[in-house]
Amino acid sequence: MPMKLRPSFAAVLLAGACCAAHADDFDRRLNEVEVGPFWRHGNLVVNTTVVGAMAGALWLGSEDRLGRTLWQSSEAWALASATTEVLKVATGRVRPTETQDPGRWFAGGRSFPSGHVTAASAVVTPLILEYKDDHPMVWLLAAIPAYEMISRVKSHSHWQSDVIAGAAVGAAAGYLEHQRGPWVVKALPRGVYVGFHKAF
Repeated sequence: MPMKLRPSFAAVLLAGACCAAHADDFDRRLNEVEVGPFWRHGNLVVNTTVVGAMAGALWLGSEDRLGRTLWQSSEAWALASATTEVLKVATGRVRPTETQDPGRWFAGGRSFPSGHVTAASAVVTPLILEYKDDHPMVWLLAAIPAYEMISRVKSHSHWQSDVIAGAAVGAAAGYLEHQRGPWVVKALPRGVYVGFHKAF
C-alpha cells in the first residue's frame, strides 16, 4: 500500500473499530415479518451507485469538476471496501439470519460492518461535500445509504450496529478522498486523466 494511503486507511479502519465497541448493547433482531417489495432492491441500488460513479469518472475525466469528484467517489469505495473486508475478517460477527444473539463475535461470520452501506456512503460523501454549497439538493444523495441501512436490517442481513459502522466507514473514506484524493489520478502523468468523451 502506498505510504500516502496508509494514514487514511488507518483512520477509516479506526472509524469502523470504534463502532464495534459495545455494539451488541443496542442491537436486536427484528421480528420475523415479510420484507416489503420497496426494501428488496438493496443490491441493485448500491451496484448502480458504484458502477455509475466509476463510469462517470472514466467518461468525464479528472479535468471536469464532476468527473474529478466521481474519481474521488470511486477511490473512496475502493478504500472503504478494503477496510470493510479487514473488519469483517477481524470481527467475525455472525449475521441475524444465522443467530438470535447479536453478541456472537469472532465466530467466523461476516456481518460487521455492512459492505452495502459502506459502499453507498463512500460514493455519495465526496459528491455531497463538493456540491453542498452550490447545490443543497445534493444532500438528497444521503437517502441512498439510508435506504441501504434500512434494507439490510429489514432483510436480517445485518444488525443495527453493522449498518451504522458501515455508514461511518464509508463517510470517513469519502471525506478523506475529498480532502486528499484522487490518488490514482495524481499518480498519472501531469496528474490528469482525460475522459473518454474527450478521447473519442
